[in-house]
Amino acid sequence: MASLITVKDVLKVFRSGEKTIHALDQISFEVDEGSFVSIVGPSGCGKSTLLKIISGLLASNSGTIRVNNHQVDRPLENVGMVFQSPVLLKWRSVLGNIMLPVEFAKLDRDRHLETARSLIQLVGLQGFEEMYPFELSGGMQQRVSLCRSLVTDPQILLMDEPFGALDAMTRDELDLELLRIWEERKKTVLFVTHNIQEAVFLSDYVVVMSARPGRLLKKLRIDLVRPRTLEMLSSSQFGEYTLQIRGMLTSASKIPDAAIGSTT
Repeated sequence: MASLITVKDVLKVFRSGEKTIHALDQISFEVDEGSFVSIVGPSGCGKSTLLKIISGLLASNSGTIRVNNHQVDRPLENVGMVFQSPVLLKWRSVLGNIMLPVEFAKLDRDRHLETARSLIQLVGLQGFEEMYPFELSGGMQQRVSLCRSLVTDPQILLMDEPFGALDAMTRDELDLELLRIWEERKKTVLFVTHNIQEAVFLSDYVVVMSARPGRLLKKLRIDLVRPRTLEMLSSSQFGEYTLQIRGMLTSASKIPDAAIGSTT
């Protein structure tokens, strides 16, 4: 399988007046086309910053990002993004919110309207097309956000802790929904989460990061059969993966920064 995204020696430092925040330090890994990769690490380790750099919305201080073997030096057009909050316009209907990227990019409305309606059906929101965000549950709002990210048929889907604010049952439901859509559409997904179990459940690989400055601890292959089921959460193999990742994060918090290297 060919690498679609290459992250090489990425370093990011934020400066504000006399204050300096070292967010990312020499991050390197690759993402294969069509794969599902999660990024886990402590709060503040630069996971969201890394997504923004990969998307081209934020520049790194050094290092390179390559997508389709082209260096990223501006915002990518073939990327859909899902954020921690659904970020829906309250005065727009479900269908109107989903069609926003089409309008911004001045794409063919009729063709993408058909795509939007098929996505609404795919995520189980048929009948809610003309409802407004305040009339929807949190889980339904995130389904709208997911449809909006997919309506232009992007090659890459970047997801920044999209289900973190939801209750456990809704989160499990949307994890399954996301996997079903991914298996059908075969997008390349980079998924940021604080939840180790969620990362293992969803992913082909989990990128484990240290506390700030964020460094790569390991890119761990998750060799669980697909399709994934909730019953897997209680399997010994699943438990071994979660314990391994938790152990890496715990060990990294106890050793000096200089001793943390980049391993794959």
